Amino acid sequence: MTQERSGLTFYIKYKKITCTALVLAMSDVADAIILLMLRWWKQLAIGFAVVLLPAAASADLLQSTHFRLNPDTADTFGGIGSSAHYGLTDAGGETAVGAGSSSSYKLGQGYVASLPQSIQLSVLPSGTYAYWPMDTGSGSQAYDVSLNNDQATLVNAPTWTTGIVGQGILLNGTSQYLYTSNAITAPTSYSLEFWFKTTTTSGGRLFGFGNNQTGASGTSDRGVYMTNSGNLSYGVTNGTNKTVTTAAGYNDGSWHFVAATLGASGLLLYVDGVKQGSDTTTTTAGTYTGYWRFGYDSLSGWPGTVTSNYFAGTLDEARVVSRQLGNSEVANDYTAGANALRGAFTIPNITPGTSQTYNVDAVVRTDAGGYDLSIQKPQPFLHTDGTTVLPDISGTISSPIAWLEGTTKGLGFGVVSGTNVEGKWGTSPNFTYAAVPSSATIYHSRSGLSGATPETTTIQYRVDTSSSQKQGTYATQIIYTATLKP
Repeated sequence: MTQERSGLTFYIKYKKITCTALVLAMSDVADAIILLMLRWWKQLAIGFAVVLLPAAASADLLQSTHFRLNPDTADTFGGIGSSAHYGLTDAGGETAVGAGSSSSYKLGQGYVASLPQSIQLSVLPSGTYAYWPMDTGSGSQAYDVSLNNDQATLVNAPTWTTGIVGQGILLNGTSQYLYTSNAITAPTSYSLEFWFKTTTTSGGRLFGFGNNQTGASGTSDRGVYMTNSGNLSYGVTNGTNKTVTTAAGYNDGSWHFVAATLGASGLLLYVDGVKQGSDTTTTTAGTYTGYWRFGYDSLSGWPGTVTSNYFAGTLDEARVVSRQLGNSEVANDYTAGANALRGAFTIPNITPGTSQTYNVDAVVRTDAGGYDLSIQKPQPFLHTDGTTVLPDISGTISSPIAWLEGTTKGLGFGVVSGTNVEGKWGTSPNFTYAAVPSSATIYHSRSGLSGATPETTTIQYRVDTSSSQKQGTYATQIIYTATLKP
């Protein structure tokens, strides 16, 4: 049986929470850990930030009859089933075979049904089209851990190397790049995010969309490229090429975070969390079918001095979100990555009496006939004063309640979409909500599955406070668990 743990955590000011990028197939429980932060601002607003990260290793959970994972200080895997920080030991069954795989277990990024009745749980913000952590560490694929399975194939053997978080991919600037597997219609409103570092003076395309899967595309846009001087340009095509370009160069050998968005707010380019280019008159782009590309595509017709279409440098933590992110969301994603975390989820600020919601997708991949999803909050939302608590709503998982706007106060959650969702959770617009329990409790049970098609169950968190709630930061941990059904 298989376990893969992926988690959500987040960056708290002045404190970094770190954990390990880990995929281990050998158990029947998959966990996803969430740390949530609420901040009560002086302007009577609440901020909410969450960051996606593979969960920390647990020697107690990550073991089986034959193998046990022995953690030391925590890091990614390397070599044949081991690294400087982890060792895979045989407790009486079989030896490690190949690059961290055998008939009984698998180490690596991405889901593989190496045994009957295996399971993987990923937790992502709703609206994520694809997320490539680039943590595979070996082989020729960078896995997309979203529901869409838009895996990226490495061309001409780029080098797996250290990334901003976990692993990254080093490209040589002459022949190496990545392309994705799914032919899709170019998105209309979207956001690209990724990290890079380089010292190249030849320019090159870092990340974008093109109509050809391999080779040079005849049509390519929605992309970010670098000029020889290190300036970053981001452009779309809609009859003519529209671009925005940074004033500064970024080929200084340091890690930099890029967000490139398109939507009602215009064509926007951010570097390291700060907007560096904008065209508010360009809100749409042409429609065609194509693929996401990393590290190479044609730059013919695009402005700027660029010697090479190939990018020489390291890429990491790439994602596509199917909407235009706001300034604060981009800034939080940068802050998270700069502190070795994977990204931030940000709910809009609210005022007391007006609730805000935030949706999270629990993506389950399994070849079993069913599974249970559980949730727990071992500790309350606690203020940094160590005493004041953000209350839970009164509903329970067995008896969720309707949300009365302006009256219901505290934090609750509900199941707002999925397959065969229990009727107690209501339907739109009349969803019901429950407090997150202190001990693991099943909130959704699924039966009748066949094959290994991934499924998504969406949880909606909802929060409101009274005006008397103490200002400051409230934090807690929420744990998801996916368990195979007999």
